[in-house]
Amino acid sequence: MPIIYVAGTDITGDYSCVSPVLKEIAASCGLIIGEDRRNLGRFIAGTGVRETEQMFLNEHSLDRDKEFLIEVCGEHEQVLLISDAGTPCVADPGYDFINMAWKAGFEVISIPGPSSITAALSVSGYYAESFHFMGFPPKEKDQRKKFLDRVHNHRDTVVLMERPYTVSQLMEEVSYMDKQMSLSFNLGMQDEKKHTGVRLKILSNLCLKI
Repeated sequence: MPIIYVAGTDITGDYSCVSPVLKEIAASCGLIIGEDRRNLGRFIAGTGVRETEQMFLNEHSLDRDKEFLIEVCGEHEQVLLISDAGTPCVADPGYDFINMAWKAGFEVISIPGPSSITAALSVSGYYAESFHFMGFPPKEKDQRKKFLDRVHNHRDTVVLMERPYTVSQLMEEVSYMDKQMSLSFNLGMQDEKKHTGVRLKILSNLCLKI
């Protein structure tokens, strides 16, 4: 039975400290799947598996692309799936591909790694015994408003993600919320930044510059 390893990698995109376990697994795989050529190239260089076949799975992949990818995976005993940073398939492309893999009879094995979700929670100072992860807000205006209303009405700690170039817009959009908030970006990097408090405090700290 073919195996697909789903591996978490450093959320900073630094592959100089890849674990020996992940290096060993990468070396044993006949195919490595990543999101884009540049990032996958860095991973290949960091793990020293330059001769391994490479393919790509990202937000632009169509169903027929994923079906073809499943066929190619079937030609290998072991396959490795990574994302650009952090854990694949969580607020990242790939969950439907893994569902296809299960249905096709593959064994799917997790290689746990860092998660920006739990990293952000850990430095927020907010209750995290239970929390609700909502992923990225929709881009479409009406759907985005409904999404943010659900965030506002939720009673648990809520974690969501946003693209860096729309963070200031998001902070304006939640002006009606009186919740305590925590904003983290570039976690684990030298320019890591965190802001906590009410919206106006965070917005003044940002100075509308991310």
